[in-house]
Formats: sequence, structure tokens, C-alpha cells
Amino acid sequence: MPNYKRRWDEQRKEINEVEGEIKALQSNLTLEQIRAREANLRKDVEVMEEKLTKLRGGVTLVSPEERKAVEGRYLDTISQWRRRKRMFKDLWDAITENSPKDLKEFKEELGIEYDEDVGVSLQSFCDIIQQGRKRARGQ
Repeated sequence: MPNYKRRWDEQRKEINEVEGEIKALQSNLTLEQIRAREANLRKDVEVMEEKLTKLRGGVTLVSPEERKAVEGRYLDTISQWRRRKRMFKDLWDAITENSPKDLKEFKEELGIEYDEDVGVSLQSFCDIIQQGRKRARGQ
């Protein structure tokens, strides 16, 4: 009986080793998968090299018309933000003018946050457009 037990343990150990090898081999990519992956990576590299060549060559990626249109939308959005911020401030001042409540508590109670409370500055967004104009003149 001990002889059977020992043989059974040895065979079980061998089976476990073979199963481990099978799992290791199955987790590896096949040659076809490696070649397909290599082809995809080479295509990606080609595309990126073309982009890099264009950038190094000084090619204008955005036409002046597109740039103007984007700047116009951006300026419009900034002016709407400024207008809405001013309207809210006027309303808030009128509402809280004679309020006996602490303004910070009242603001929290209503769930109101100022731009500054969340770390956003309207001026920083206005500065972006100014920097773009300075860069365009300098080119």
C-alpha cells in the first residue's frame, strides 16, 4: 500500500508540473499573434513619424480660418461666463443684502460654490487668449 501511495504522489506531482507548463505556454502569444501585434505597432510608428515630420517641418496644422472660428467661440463663451457671473453676483447681493444669516452657511445650505471655491479663475481663461495673440504676432 505505501508503494501505491508514493507512486500516486509522484504522478500527482508530475501532473501538476505539466499543468503548470501548459498554463505558462498558453499565456504566451503565438507567433501569428506576435506578428500581428508587430504589424500594428509598425503602423502606429509610421503614423506618429509622419506627424512628427509635419511638426518639425513647421506645417500649419490649423488654418487661420479655423483658428479664428475657435477663438471667436472661445471669446463668446468667456463673455457669457463673465455676464452670467455678474448676473449671479447682482442677484446674490440683492438676496443677501438684508439677510441675518451667515453668508457662508447660507451659501453651503443652498449648495452654491463660487469659481474661486473650486479653484477656477475666469482671469486665467482670459489670459490664455492673450498669450495666443502674443504668440501669433511673434511668429
